[in-house]
Amino acid sequence: MIRIQDTQQNTGGLSKYLSPVAVWALAFGSAVGWGAFVMPGTTFLPIAGPWGSVTGLLIGAAIMLIIGLSYRVLMARYPDAGGSYTFAAKVLGSDHGFLCAWMLLLTYAAIIWANSTALALIVRFLFGDVFCFGFSYQIAGYTVYMGEVLLSVAIIAAACLVCVAGKRLSAFVQTLCAILLFAGIAVCFVMITVRRGGLGDITPAFSSQGEPVSQIMAIVLLAPWAFIGFESISHSAEEFRFRQKKVLLILIAALATGALAYIMLTLCAAAATPDGFHSWNEYISVLSDIDGIRGLPTFYAAQNAMGTAGLIILGVASFCGIFTGLIGNMIALSRLIYRMSADEMLPKQVGQLNKKGIPSRALWSVAIISMIIPFFGRTAIGWIVDVTTIGATVVYAYVSICAAVVGKREKKISTLLFGVIGAVIAVIFAVFYLLPHIQSQSELAAESYMILILWSLIGMILFRVLMRRDKTRLIGKSTVVWIILFCLILLVSVSWVNRTTLDHAKAVTQEVQEVHTDLAGQAGLEPHNDSVRQTNRFLDERFNGFAQTVRKNILILGGLLLGSLLLIFSIFSIIKKREQLIEAERLLAEENSRAKSAFLSNMSHDIRTPMNAITGYTALALKEEGVPESTRSYLEKIDTSGKQLLSLINDILDMSRIESGKMELDPAPADLTEILDETCHIFDIQMQAKPLTYTVDHSNVKHTYVVCDKNRLNRILLNLISNAYKYTPSGGSVSVRLTELEASGTETTYEISVSDTGIGMSPEFAEHIFDSFERERSQTVNAIQGTGLGMAITKRFVEMMNGTIFVQTEQGKGSTFTVRLSFPLAKEDEIHAPAAQAESKHFDFSGVRILLAEDNPINSEIACMILTQEGFIVDVAENGQIAAEMLERTDAGYYSAILMDIQMPVMNGYDATRRIRASAGENARVPIIAVTANTFEDDRQEAFDAGMNAHVAKPFNPDELIAMLAECIKAE
Repeated sequence: MIRIQDTQQNTGGLSKYLSPVAVWALAFGSAVGWGAFVMPGTTFLPIAGPWGSVTGLLIGAAIMLIIGLSYRVLMARYPDAGGSYTFAAKVLGSDHGFLCAWMLLLTYAAIIWANSTALALIVRFLFGDVFCFGFSYQIAGYTVYMGEVLLSVAIIAAACLVCVAGKRLSAFVQTLCAILLFAGIAVCFVMITVRRGGLGDITPAFSSQGEPVSQIMAIVLLAPWAFIGFESISHSAEEFRFRQKKVLLILIAALATGALAYIMLTLCAAAATPDGFHSWNEYISVLSDIDGIRGLPTFYAAQNAMGTAGLIILGVASFCGIFTGLIGNMIALSRLIYRMSADEMLPKQVGQLNKKGIPSRALWSVAIISMIIPFFGRTAIGWIVDVTTIGATVVYAYVSICAAVVGKREKKISTLLFGVIGAVIAVIFAVFYLLPHIQSQSELAAESYMILILWSLIGMILFRVLMRRDKTRLIGKSTVVWIILFCLILLVSVSWVNRTTLDHAKAVTQEVQEVHTDLAGQAGLEPHNDSVRQTNRFLDERFNGFAQTVRKNILILGGLLLGSLLLIFSIFSIIKKREQLIEAERLLAEENSRAKSAFLSNMSHDIRTPMNAITGYTALALKEEGVPESTRSYLEKIDTSGKQLLSLINDILDMSRIESGKMELDPAPADLTEILDETCHIFDIQMQAKPLTYTVDHSNVKHTYVVCDKNRLNRILLNLISNAYKYTPSGGSVSVRLTELEASGTETTYEISVSDTGIGMSPEFAEHIFDSFERERSQTVNAIQGTGLGMAITKRFVEMMNGTIFVQTEQGKGSTFTVRLSFPLAKEDEIHAPAAQAESKHFDFSGVRILLAEDNPINSEIACMILTQEGFIVDVAENGQIAAEMLERTDAGYYSAILMDIQMPVMNGYDATRRIRASAGENARVPIIAVTANTFEDDRQEAFDAGMNAHVAKPFNPDELIAMLAECIKAE
């Protein structure tokens, strides 16, 4: 994925601003919200009691940490915005990324809605009906007051304004609120504990519902709901201004403080029993009938221990919990939307950055939609919030599977193991939530199941729309995704039917029981026929109504499944048509590629042949003594122009080979810092002459020996440094830095940055910097020579190495290109630097006879002059047949080597080599070097297949040719 960044305009890219403490605040604040102050009394204590809840919460935090290990591994590998979506898209494909993102969107949005409306709920308990004014109505039995709606809208707007105002401001507010949240809870807990003289005498330890083990497991099953949000920091991984190694400690700290917050509030709720109640159990059992402060056990405990001060402290803490939940999840959602819009999963305009580098449009979109939700009332929002548990389990399953795939790919057993364990845990959670009657506490409301079904169907529809608009064919490659989603819809639909049927059955049963009670009360009276008939009619109506409800549910289930199947069939149909079109395009592309390759090969040969004469004669003329200075100047300019023309030809051929898929990496052990030094030193004289301040730094690299393609990496560096040199005026600076980001057992991630203080780029051109033949159109740039292919080739090489490249630029101030690459580690004893060229300088070629097969008289003359200057004796053959016959007429060892052209009349170089290799005697083993204008990879391979020992491209570099001869003759 190529990211183009601009410090002033909204061309993409996020700056690094988050410290470790700020990241902890994001994780902790997103995980601990309003629920921590309400759930102890309404959920934890009724299910498992104080100590069952404590045990379950600790186990749940440990389980979340296992999943957190997968997040840590993936953030190190893919430190980009988007979190789980990015991981799934890069590891499993864009289809899986879309499904993961679709679940995340609803999950994080629901948490925002829950926190914003919880403020009005808590205010109602603490201060009564202060905001219960204005227009009111009821939805699902909950009375919605306009005053409370305005309160929820206000806090959403406030959180959004903080996020949009500035990154550092939002980080500061989030950190401050997170600290106040934890500190307020801790203070109240300590004071309540001191007042009681300890918490050991809280009884009973467990709830009266079931065995202790089942109670603890019921709390463990709530872990996805309780801790969801701790992973939200993965969406801001691109903005960390510290090394990824610290992420694991931050995750541990966030989960530990989150678990402690829940535990302390749960014990506080159990510690303070109002007058008139003998135990917390009796108090909690009638909690729904109690209003005011006593209806919130955590707040009552704080007031009971510290009076008004306790209420203020816990009130501030609860507000901070709500506000951190809003800010943290808004930031996570905005980064997810930013990444999805960059990948064209959402409209690009939604994810654009403002001048401060903030996805403000995404934030306002989330805020505006969230401002509508309070109008639906707390009950309806509760149905949506319940869906977050299923959404979280789907996301956690995806992240764990991604980690397992990465672990298998990199052969890291620990990563694979934790990934598999995390995936199994997520599946277990999903089973408990989706399959009815396994655990009553995990069952959702019927409305929650329906919301999840509808959300899944909407996701299918959106995906189908995206597929039809997907010109790059980024999505629509996986059928597994839609099988998974259909199975999810099927399971949820069955759960919905079961839930609605049971709810209706309970209502009918209750009514029947009431009728039986009435009849039993009249048992001593004379029964009237009319009364009996009315009773029977009533029962028949209720049972008929129940039967109709069952039939209606089955029809709805069938409709939902049919709709899902039709959507999936439609998606598969588009995929099938696309595959047919791709196959037709592939066949046409192969035909065009063959034609283009033939054309480029012939063009390359025809251009390189005269180029060989131009560069050869120029090199010879420059070696002549007594050449006038003006003539020497002309020759030097001819030589420079010739090299530029040759560079253009090489760039065009490289792009052709890359696009045709015929260029492959050639990895080998190498010293990374040595590659950097060798490449950078090429520019020393040029930088001094301009002059430019030129710095090279690789001090932060510990593992220098890696397995990489040295030539392609060298080309990346050359292009980037050359670009910085060309576009930086005199007096400016160019800096090259190599940094080691993340080291694992077998692989290390490195970052190469090339910065300059040059002319920079306009936002419009920055978006196309990596396109072929693209150059900025300005008077300054037009005066600088370039092909417009350097950055395109650089990008392709980086992609071939599975790396990333992005640019930060500002017109008039300079640019910074950053490349991230991961290489397997090598050992020092595996590094063998070639020394053939160095040895050739001391090799005496006097009297060494070689045979030159060359049909072009000019090229033959140039080669002979260069070789004889080195001491060689050169015999010339006009074609391959003459060369083979000349060799056959000589004794063994007469010729030390043969320089063989390829395209020659009568017999080409390939056939001549095959004839020589097939002959008898020692001459069959004479070294043969292809010296040819046929420079494609296929040409090189064909030369080796024919039996040649080496390949040198025309126009050849004399030093390279001599070094190759020295190596072959020495080996012989």
